Amino acid sequence: MAALLSHAGAHVHLVARGVRLSEVREKGVTLDDRGNVIHARPEACDALTRPMDAVFLCVKSQSLAAAVRANAAGIGPDTLVIPMVNGMPFWFFATPEGMDDIPYLDPQGDLAERLFPHQILGAVLLMTVRMEGNRALSSNTPTLSIGPIIEGADRPRIAALIEVLEAGGVRVDLTEDIHQKVLVKLLANLATNPLTALSGATLEEVGQRPVLREIATRLATEFRDWATMQGFTLPDNDWLVDLMIDAGPFPTSMLQDARAGRALELDAICRAPLALSRRDGTDMPLLARLIAELETQSALPLSETALPAVLGRLFPDTAFSKG
Repeated sequence: MAALLSHAGAHVHLVARGVRLSEVREKGVTLDDRGNVIHARPEACDALTRPMDAVFLCVKSQSLAAAVRANAAGIGPDTLVIPMVNGMPFWFFATPEGMDDIPYLDPQGDLAERLFPHQILGAVLLMTVRMEGNRALSSNTPTLSIGPIIEGADRPRIAALIEVLEAGGVRVDLTEDIHQKVLVKLLANLATNPLTALSGATLEEVGQRPVLREIATRLATEFRDWATMQGFTLPDNDWLVDLMIDAGPFPTSMLQDARAGRALELDAICRAPLALSRRDGTDMPLLARLIAELETQSALPLSETALPAVLGRLFPDTAFSKG
């Protein structure tokens, strides 16, 4: 995002820490979009010190509150705030009066205290990207759906932001139904991310291997059932399978984290939806078992030899144990 916005002529401040901050200050940032290399030198800092026109929060959901606290000086009452996180967003049930609590997403209330609903833009980014050294590699045109989460957003500011994004090569969709789009992406993330972290499979492999495909579609069905109760209509499992296969040999963000030994983004993608379903009188038993398995494994992803036994133990009512 920093490379694209800088390329469009925006004055970009990129917040980073430690070694990453030193790298950006010394080398700038590089995005390789299918051979089209964009290099930029945004102003790098360890925290924002004055209000920005717009702030993109590009951290994992478990780091969101800490990032907002650390950069509070950069978020004024008129600053547009765009959380670029996967999973169930903390703002999903916001009203003009404030944020409604969602389990796991804002346990200390920092986000509700520091951010106003009228300044938040919900966002769904469709961009397959991974880091290779100091270079971000992308394999598709970035598409960003954004939309106000309540009535009363600053439309001129949003229009100005969209102009900058599109100048940088981001295909922008301004939607009045960002909640629907968030749940569509969450359907795909919930059905694939934890499974790839456990199995080591790419999205394409999940779509092609019968056992993994069956797990993914059953996870999607559990989530879809809850969303239907909330009044949303989500794509069917044929759409999900096509999406996985079309993605090719792409490792999900959770698989990339598992391989690197980083904390998995389970709260927003898995635990919060499970808690909401139970709060609303339903359940997601397959997701619950998968979360429990991820929590007990000391090393992820599992080896190919260990995986069949785990799947057979977790899901004995199916043919999973046959591989």
